[in-house]
Amino acid sequence: MVSALTTDATVRPWRTAARWLCALGLALAAAAPVNAATPLMIWPVDPMITEEQQAVAVWVENRGVAAVSLQVRVMDWSQTEGEEFLSSQKEVVASPPISVIPPGKRQLVRLIASQPVPPELEVAYRVLIDELPAPDDQSGSPTQDETGMGIRLKVRYAIPLFVYGRGAQPFRATHSQAQRGSKGKPLPPDLTWNTVKDGKAHRLVVRNKGKGHARITAVRWGTRAPRPDVTINEGLMGYVLPNSLMRWELEAPPPGDPVLKANINGHETLVPRGE
Repeated sequence: MVSALTTDATVRPWRTAARWLCALGLALAAAAPVNAATPLMIWPVDPMITEEQQAVAVWVENRGVAAVSLQVRVMDWSQTEGEEFLSSQKEVVASPPISVIPPGKRQLVRLIASQPVPPELEVAYRVLIDELPAPDDQSGSPTQDETGMGIRLKVRYAIPLFVYGRGAQPFRATHSQAQRGSKGKPLPPDLTWNTVKDGKAHRLVVRNKGKGHARITAVRWGTRAPRPDVTINEGLMGYVLPNSLMRWELEAPPPGDPVLKANINGHETLVPRGE
């Protein structure tokens, strides 16, 4: 589900990455349209571009009773030492970048890879869909960041976008889910986990040494003893990009002799413990 949130109009490292991901509501259903907190529906919620495509379409439907103005941008997405970073880029463009959708209508936005990704690589982006206030909407006052950008944003939606170079394609849990017609090799993640204690807080650290991203959902502790699993996160925990790591604060310390179970890119997985 893609949900809406009030945004900052500046791009900066998000130091509360786990809470940011939760706020974006990225427990995404792979094929279903998504109804957000406002009357907008956005689908697909997991767009990808392979060498056979060079572009992908995203639909935005206005199910409200008033016209909605939107701005669509594509940002480079990276992770460094457990933090999320977005930055400007020119490799992927959105067309049209700005549109007005009348009530009951839908708008097609094409995400176009203007430059090829290096062979056998996956590159991650975030698609930011900003709902702009109507010209007569004077409610609220802009923040300092928003004033500096010259615009006051009303609502932001964000979805991931992955672009693949020649000889690569998205990793799927089963062969039947592979991209049809693609000649590339799937790029799977390679995950390990550990826990660290930071003061009184316990954090789960997941490292990805693979060439493809990991979408982590339904995370839980198991034990080698015959006891029920302990849920960590029922929905989406987050993403770990290739050659990156992410940290999430745990509500409780891990049980004794724990094993980590999770759904990784649609596949139930027992994640090995790292050193």
